[in-house]
Order: sequence, then structure tokens, then C-alpha cells
Amino acid sequence: MKNKFKILALLSSAVILQSCGGGSMLGTSDSDDYKLTPEVVTEDPTAARPSENAPVITTDGTNIVLANGAPILLRGANLPFGNNLLDNIDGVAAIAATGSNVVRLQLQADTNPANLEAAIIQIAEHGMVAELTLWDETLACDDNEQAFNDAITDVWLGEWRDILAQDRYQPFIMINLASGWGPKEIFNGYSSGYRSYIDSYKTAIRQMRNAGFNVPIVVSAPGCGADYFAFVSGRALELMAADEKDNLILSVHGYGSQWKTGAKAAEAMALMTEQDIPVVMSEFGGSGVGESPVRHKELMATAAGDYAADLSIDWLSDADKVGVAIPFEQAISVANSDIFFDIKVDDAYIDDGSMGFQVYLRDVNDSYANLVWKGAWAFEKGVWNTYKHSVKNASSFGWADEGFDIAAVTKIGVEIVANGKPVDVGGAIQIDNLKVVEGSGAIEMFSQDYEADVGGWVTGGSETVVSHQDGAVAIARAPGSGDVNLQLNGIGDSVDFSTEIEISARVLMPTAYEGSWLYFKFFNNEGDWVESSGLGGANFTYGEWTDVSVRATFPAGSDMVGLVIGSLGIADGVSITDSTDAILLDDLTFSTIATNDFELGVQFDGSFDVDAQGFAGFSWGDSSTVTANNGNLEMSVNDAGSARINVQKSNWDKEENLDLASEPLTIKTRIQVPASFAGVNYIFQVFLQDKDWSNHFTAIELSQDDFVPGEWKDISVDVEFPAEFARDGTPQHFGFDIAAEEGSSLGTTDPVLMEYFTIEGMVPVEKEEVVIDQIDFHYLSHFENLTVDIAEGGQVAEDLQLTILGFEERSAPFGWMAWSWFGNIQEEMAWDMTTDVADPEALTARGEEIVNGKGGIVETTPVAPEEEATEEAAAE
Repeated sequence: MKNKFKILALLSSAVILQSCGGGSMLGTSDSDDYKLTPEVVTEDPTAARPSENAPVITTDGTNIVLANGAPILLRGANLPFGNNLLDNIDGVAAIAATGSNVVRLQLQADTNPANLEAAIIQIAEHGMVAELTLWDETLACDDNEQAFNDAITDVWLGEWRDILAQDRYQPFIMINLASGWGPKEIFNGYSSGYRSYIDSYKTAIRQMRNAGFNVPIVVSAPGCGADYFAFVSGRALELMAADEKDNLILSVHGYGSQWKTGAKAAEAMALMTEQDIPVVMSEFGGSGVGESPVRHKELMATAAGDYAADLSIDWLSDADKVGVAIPFEQAISVANSDIFFDIKVDDAYIDDGSMGFQVYLRDVNDSYANLVWKGAWAFEKGVWNTYKHSVKNASSFGWADEGFDIAAVTKIGVEIVANGKPVDVGGAIQIDNLKVVEGSGAIEMFSQDYEADVGGWVTGGSETVVSHQDGAVAIARAPGSGDVNLQLNGIGDSVDFSTEIEISARVLMPTAYEGSWLYFKFFNNEGDWVESSGLGGANFTYGEWTDVSVRATFPAGSDMVGLVIGSLGIADGVSITDSTDAILLDDLTFSTIATNDFELGVQFDGSFDVDAQGFAGFSWGDSSTVTANNGNLEMSVNDAGSARINVQKSNWDKEENLDLASEPLTIKTRIQVPASFAGVNYIFQVFLQDKDWSNHFTAIELSQDDFVPGEWKDISVDVEFPAEFARDGTPQHFGFDIAAEEGSSLGTTDPVLMEYFTIEGMVPVEKEEVVIDQIDFHYLSHFENLTVDIAEGGQVAEDLQLTILGFEERSAPFGWMAWSWFGNIQEEMAWDMTTDVADPEALTARGEEIVNGKGGIVETTPVAPEEEATEEAAAE
């Protein structure tokens, strides 16, 4: 049984056990040996090298350990020291005052040794670690091997050697040989393109060790520091094998799409920590600067250690239902919001497929409303599944108690429903990141649902009859009249008419009017007559409810809107029916127009370095195996006599940027059929079926003549959709086939390889996410406040509270140094953490977030024990 109170020890150890744990090395009995007052040190001028037994920072597995034996979780900032030496050295004391335990000192090849020494002295006097980093325009974002070799011999073991070799500096320094050096644009864990990079670093490591340096050598990732794939597939272990001191640290830079979110950072760090070598994020961006800027606040929260709630339910019946809920800090409105949650379940639930999940809410009156239902069968195995549901108004809920107050929600929870699942199907269920953010689309200004009355609609100066019928507004024409006209007054306080608006509703048009040349328009007659965009008869499904939406620009300051429906029962000027059946209107909404900017980009990046991205064999084909291996998706039939491999992705609804309505929409892929396909007649197809199940078509079709067995084939096609294909939603089916001609077989179980499957099109320019409230289990209180709220079937809430709630570590903490304290160029000034290099109180908005924010320096860098005791004594 898991005990939720273990969380306290876990969260504490995540930072305390990895914190500094001790004071400055100057306070030891050896302080005289490590004086930091500049003086002439008598050494052998022909071999400047540290003493073999000089204390240094070391590594132990994935931990970094100070020279005094205390583990440390690095938290600090970059100081571009080489840019302005005399002024920027004052930044050391200021960074220390924030609580940082490390300064990443960015040096240039021409940094004077005396200035380098002065900076090391400053850092050490403040009890911090110095990551000494060489940045040079011939090294950063470049793979010039000669420049790298020259930097080792001429700079580290040349110009700076006499300073770096002094024993008194060894306990404080780590050496980052070349920031961001190495090949660009690989980002493929299985690529052979990292060979020269690895070989060059192995040589450099041996050079540094032969020169007597035992301090940690920090190996910066290539690709401008962002390409963490360089360290997987055994390459990090190869580097460590070249280091006789086993004292390496891997370094990455948090910039660009590969590091955009906390989830992506956790995924990358997990891959690297599998190498059992410490990893630090030596730089990270954010603050809206640069191409595809990262969410630096998410990175910091993840770096503190990412935990999730773990629910272990002892199932007692196939009718069991369990709901766990947690309160928000205060009541919130969820109107015009996006609600996210992450969930991961044991494979047994997915294989069985019965169980279901849904997020639900409770308001100030404890009323209940739930969001979209998700069946376990649709989950991806072994990974976290993230879902988003947009809430515009009360009609956005799957089900809600009458009177549910959308503007005063106090709790959020996850409901787990056995749904007929056998009792013996069980396993772990983990939930995380229950998050409410401001909606990314249109904002609702006004809505009516007509449960009780007509909501203020009145006849608009005509014989139209307005009444309440079946929870809707009933609009009936007078006998002999071809039009209805009604209006809604007094809405100016709710609807902002100063900009274009969208009006949407549900309409039931009676079957009696089918064939009419009708028109449907909202209007405003305050001043000149102004109409909305119109709808014709073809826009309605007669006899059924139809969702309608129009746009309008009415005079600013308006206070009314009218509705006119004309030519009812009339076609080509001739009456086709005398019916006066009422038209029903329901769920009226006035919203702003979504104003997202769009740019050409990647809607789905289907690379297979980590997993199969949800692609799996589908029952349309023969028994097949589909796996991610060596950076490719491998697809093969299980019987050589089989004829068809059908592969589909079951979770396209998780891909937020997928937009089939995009123009252009381009599918790109790279395929290799095996050599054993020689002589086989087959086709390769990419197919789609629309959201309405009504249109299935082939977007790409190639035959065996288009492939050379055993060789790679690059494919790129701009998709031409049939006119009748519904492009405004998630496709029911979207995948690809490899099929032998009718009556034959593929004749082999050798796999077809796919290196990538990419969809390009228009993607929204990302806006800053505004979090209304979030339960991400970052704080101990999140676990303590999680309670069993629903228990049905054989379950008893009191028993569950004691047994099912535990924790799961999604990713371990990692160290970081933010870019950067001060001194960025004009275009990148948003990266500055302070407005005054010497003033720790002059923090910018970014500086406040990094120093005092969630997962920031103050929160995750504990005070050393002796310093804490001194502060307590002073307080007394």
C-alpha cells in the first residue's frame, strides 16, 4: 500500500539532499591552503597542473557532489562576463544574493587570465560553484573541428592554464569546454552524424586529464546546445569511458521546439539520465524571445521534480465508480476556458478497453458537471495521455446538475468508471496537471439556454408568434406570411458591439419548410439597417437540430439584435406549403471572433526516436507488429503469407495543431521497403476518413514501381481533399496501408521502415498561456487536499481515502542556470533578469519569475544548515 505522507520526505529530499548542504570551502580547516587573495603561487613553470589530491567537485551517478561531500542541485544564472569585464563582475555578488549556488561564467577566447581569476575569486568567496564556459563565434552552433581543438590547446591548456591549475580554485570550478559546439540540425538519436563530435570530445577529455585537471568536464550538447539526442544510444557512456576520472556532466540548452514545454523537457531529461551521468540545463530562454520560445516557467517547475498522484484501486464490482477531487485556492469561472488533464494507466485497462474516465467540476453549491468522456481503449500505452476540453458555456458540459454555476467552480476532479470492467482487471492509475487556462479561441460574451422562458425575445413589429416550447424559443409565422421577425433588446451591457462578433445557436427547422428558398439573418436597426452574414435553406437539416453560426458587425453602442427568417414555405416566388409549424431556437451565444495569427509550420512531427507516437496495427489489415526501433517505425506482418499491413494513429485528437482545413496541407514521409519485397506487387497508401464517417479517400497512392527495395524513398504530397470531405474536425481514420495485390501475399515478415511522418500546414502563432488555476502536484498540499469525492458500486469513500492515494515520480529534479543575468542585446533584452547588473533587487519580470517564482531559485535552493542556524539565532 502506498502512503501519501511519504510525499513530504520525497519532496524534501528532492531539493535538500541535493542542495549545497555546507558553507563556503573557505570555512574549512584547510582555508589557508585555499586562500582567495591574489598572490604569487610558486609552481613548476614547465608543468602547471593541479595537485593530484586537490579536492574537486565530483559526480556520483546522476548527482553532482561538492568537494566537501555534499550533493548539490544547481540553481543560478548565466553571467556574460566576457562581454564587459569590469562592470559585469559586480553581477557575481548580486547573483549570490538571490540565493543562487552557481554562476555560469561565459568567457570569450580573449578573456584576460587576470580577469578570469578575479571572477573565480568572487564566485568562490560567495560560496558558489563556477561553471567556466567558453563561448566563441567559431564554436557556438558550429562543428569546426580545428576551432574546437585550438580552443583546448590554445585557451584552456594555453592562455588560462596557469590560473585554472591552482589548487585553491579546484573545489569551485567546472569546465565547459565549448558552449553549443557540434553539428546542427540532426536531432536523431540513431544518426551516425555525431561521430566526429564524440571523437573530438573524447580527445579533449583525455587532454584535460593528462594535464592534471580532475574537475568536472561539462560536455555541451551540439545543435547550439539543444540536441540532447547526441547523448543517447550509448554515446554518453562512450564519453565517460574516455574519462579516467569518471567526472563528466552533460549540458543542454533549453531553446526551441524540442524544449518548448515542461513535458518535453521531462522527456528529454529522462532519456539522458538513463545514461547514469549528471545533466544540467546550462541555459534556457523563454519570455517570448526567439523562434519557438520555450515556456520557461514550465521548465523550472519540471526541474524541481515532477510528481503525479497515483491511485491504486482494489476493484470490487464491475459497477464501481471512484471520483477524486481537489479544491482550487478560490472559486473560479471556467467560462471561456480550456481545461487540461494528464492520465496514465496500466496496460491491462487499455487491453480490456471497458473502463472510462472524465474530468468533473463542483461549484460553490457542490453541484456537479462533467466534461468529455474518454475510454481507456483509446489511451496510448506506457505514456502520459494529455487531453484538453474547451468550455464556452453550460452547453459545453457532457452533463451538469440543473443550476450548475459555471462562474463559481470550487473543485476539479477525475471520475474513474469501471463501466463493466471485470474485477480482476487492475493496476496503477496516475493523474496530473489538472489545469484551467484562459481560452485560446473566441470569448463568450452573452448566452441564453431557454430552459425556463424565451429570455426576452419579442415580436419584431410583425405577426410573428413567439412562445416557449420544449425548452426553446418557438417562432411561428402567421398564416399567409412568408417571414418571421423578432428581436432581443437590452443586451448592450453584455455584448461589446465595437468589434465584429459571432452569433451562434441551435435551430430546428421543421420538415414542412424543406425546399424553401429561405434566408436566415440576424440584424440591427439602430440607425441604418445592418444585417449579419446570412444562411440559406441548404444550411439546415430539416426536422433535426442544426448548429448555425454567422458573423456580424453592428454599430458600436447597440442594445439589440433581431432575427429575420424569410421565404418560409416559398420557392421561386411560389408557396410550397401552408404550414405554420414553429421554428425552434436554442443555446444562443454571442462571442468575440478568434483572432489567432497563423504561420506555416509543423502540425504533427511524427519522428520515432522515442516511441511509435500512437501508431499501431489496425484490424483492417492482417496480424501485424508495429514498433519504434532505432529511430524508425518498423511495420511487418506476423505471417509471410499475409497480404496487408494497416497502420493507424488512434489519438489524433491529442494533436492540438492538426487542422485538415489548412491550405496547403502537406504530408511528408520517408519509407524503406525491405529488399525481400523485390518481385512483390503492392501499393502504399495514405488514407483519411472524415469526422462524420461520410467520406473516405486516398491522399497518397504509390505502387511497387515507385520504390527500390532496400533504399529510402522520400515522399511529399500536398493533399487534395474531395469537396464533400468534412475538414473541420478530427478524422475518424487517418493512417497508411502496405497491401499486396489481390490474391497474393507480401511473402516476408521483414519490416517496412518509416523514418518520419510529418504533416505541415498553417499553425497558430502561440500566445502566452494564462493559467487560471492548476493542480500539478508540485506542492505537498496538492496531495494532502486530494480526497475521495465519489464512491459507488462496492466502494466506500472512507476506506478508499486510506488506501488508494500515493505518488509517482514523473521525472527527477535537474539543475539549471537561467539565461541570463544582464547585458543582452536590444532584441533580446527580455532575457535580462535585472535592470542593474549589481543590484539583486532590481529584478525584471523574468527575474522575479526565475528567482522568486514557482520552481525558482528561492523555492528550490534551501539555505545551508549552518546559515539557517545563524538566521534563526539572529531572529531570536
